[in-house]
Amino acid sequence: MSDTATMNVSTYDDVMVDMILGYKCNVKCDYCSVSDEMRRHKMSTAEALAELSRARSLGIRKVAFGGGEPTIRPDLLALVRWCVERGFYDVKVSSNGLMFSYPAYAKEIVEAGVNRFHISAKAHTPELYEKIIGVKGGLDLVLKGVDNLIALGRVPILDLIVKNDTWEHIPDMIRFWAARGVETFPLWLVSLSDGNAMNIESLPKVSDIKHKLFEAFEVGRELGVTVYSRDIPRCILKGYEANVRDLTLDRVLIVTPGSRFFFWESAISPNTFTEKCEGCLYRYGECQGLRRDYLARFGDDELDPYLP
Repeated sequence: MSDTATMNVSTYDDVMVDMILGYKCNVKCDYCSVSDEMRRHKMSTAEALAELSRARSLGIRKVAFGGGEPTIRPDLLALVRWCVERGFYDVKVSSNGLMFSYPAYAKEIVEAGVNRFHISAKAHTPELYEKIIGVKGGLDLVLKGVDNLIALGRVPILDLIVKNDTWEHIPDMIRFWAARGVETFPLWLVSLSDGNAMNIESLPKVSDIKHKLFEAFEVGRELGVTVYSRDIPRCILKGYEANVRDLTLDRVLIVTPGSRFFFWESAISPNTFTEKCEGCLYRYGECQGLRRDYLARFGDDELDPYLP
């Protein structure tokens, strides 16, 4: 496994190690970027423990478990307990939320030591949810999972995927899930990478949909919940810069079966600039740039640099 990522920072005390244990999943989302080849790869428990030990030796004390779907791993709870026992104080699980619909499992994973839950929420209607994930009754299961976690004192963060059939509904999705007690909603543009690379129509052009993103930000203000964009340059969302969160602020070291890299270095992160960006006040500051797949699909005509 490559060690190149370890050379890019001088201290790891604020870094989170994000463990992609494998790529198997219990749903079949129509925008999934995991390819058939990727699904064949996973870490063994021993390999996962070796990577976690390495991270801890670097001084890392924050850990996330993702995939694929980490909650279908029979060793997840043991890995979480191992982390807590060795001084990881921030333990996150990113999930589709279905397993949390089982009260006993939700209770067990909270008691194991997970204190941060991210759920990738797809929609707010049964029909659209089922269409996207391919599981009948999917919305009801996720609703139960969210309710169970909140009852246990763990309010999940809901990652909302902005794609061709969801962008119009984002404000209503926020209203729906906020009514269940959810307080934080990161917005993510669907990615044209790996398994979703050819599904180009799934990715909308931001200039065509930003009126709905702005409405979503306003709904967040009205309801007193947090709504922010994760992978759109701020100059395309002018007037709502406060709702843009730069991914480089999240110092995340991703460990997969076979590789290590920082999140902001990945193909699905906004990390590319064009000539149009030169001279912008944020070029060498907060701005994260464009995602490579977005640039290849739409070019840089939407960029509106902040000039002195």
